[in-house]
Amino acid sequence: MPYLGGEETVRELRRALSNPNVQSDPLRYRNTILKVIRTMSQGVDVSGLFSEMVKACATVDVVQKKLVYVFLCSYATLNPELSLLVINSLRKDCQDPNPMVRSLALRNMTNLRLPSLVEYVEQPLTAGLRDRAACVRRVAVLGWAKLHNLQPSSEIDAVVVNELYSLLRDPDPVVMVNCLRALEEILKEEGGVAINKPITHHLLNRLKECDIWGQCEVLRVLQRYRPQSEDELFDILSLLDSFLVSPHPPVMAATLSLFLSVSSSLPAVSLAALERVSGPLLAACGSGSREMRFAAVCHIQLLLRSVPGLLGVHYKRFFCGYAEPAYIKERKMQVLVELVNDENVAMILDELKGYCTDVNTDTAQAAISAIGRIGRSYSDRCLQILTGLLGLKQDHITSVCYNDTFQFVNIIPSIH
Repeated sequence: MPYLGGEETVRELRRALSNPNVQSDPLRYRNTILKVIRTMSQGVDVSGLFSEMVKACATVDVVQKKLVYVFLCSYATLNPELSLLVINSLRKDCQDPNPMVRSLALRNMTNLRLPSLVEYVEQPLTAGLRDRAACVRRVAVLGWAKLHNLQPSSEIDAVVVNELYSLLRDPDPVVMVNCLRALEEILKEEGGVAINKPITHHLLNRLKECDIWGQCEVLRVLQRYRPQSEDELFDILSLLDSFLVSPHPPVMAATLSLFLSVSSSLPAVSLAALERVSGPLLAACGSGSREMRFAAVCHIQLLLRSVPGLLGVHYKRFFCGYAEPAYIKERKMQVLVELVNDENVAMILDELKGYCTDVNTDTAQAAISAIGRIGRSYSDRCLQILTGLLGLKQDHITSVCYNDTFQFVNIIPSIH
């Protein structure tokens, strides 16, 4: 639904943008452009101001350029012919002595996303790969990935691919990681970037220079590599060792995944790695972020499928807090079922019994179901709890209890 009064607003903005007095005052001109962006964000169709905004590109004010580029990228698909004028302005900005202007021009040139303009974008992107400023190279590398995404059927020139491979050794770590991402996208049909021994060791040696998400990206890509000898395997594990206890859970999880991937032929090494990450994972389960807690519990649940009872002594860390959301409580109860043994079964069942009367019906039913699953191994104790819950005569409790009790009627004879 169009914004009420939109047509009159657009007419006023057009008059202001075309006013010579406004254009001669840089501050007033910038504020008028800011009003256009604000109006656009309110849902008004201001595409009719495209030609006026194209003229506003011709400025040395970086802030004004950013505002204008936001507008042009939003409406370029509606004005493909006028967008050619934008390309000319952007190509000129790619030669600007200010690296911020050059990177801004390259980024927005690829954000126009018009197939008809690809031929005008390739040359500036190629030049950007060799730019002396790292911020420009970062944008140029990702620009080739955007270009490939815009025309997936067309092949990127082999010279460009080779240039991207060479930039894996760029002194800037962000350029290096962006090259990995771009090559993964461009070479998707060929299986992604080719990972060999020199590239693997180069990436691992520079891993500490990358930010959190860069480290995760490198670790994810390296899972395709297989060491050629046992000595090389232990060299790789030594380089990864410090990242297993990273204070950042995403890095720790990505490192563990790579660790398990390359050491799959050495069960003892894999088990040692799992035991080492148990501390950071348990710490993440107590994070102040609900999302982080949920992700950590999910990771632990997956690990327990590979190594049952891995965290058996830490079962109390998975007792539910009163204020925790239901989805975390349900995951924790699933983990408790995996950790049950002869020593802790009484404590776990007593804790789960308390959750059966939770005010949240989903949590209560999940607790009853957890008791039912434990009953496959400890039927007498669980049956006593479930029959006691039937006496509460609450529909959401009794319906689940009856199902689990019925299962025990079939299970108990087979046990005896």
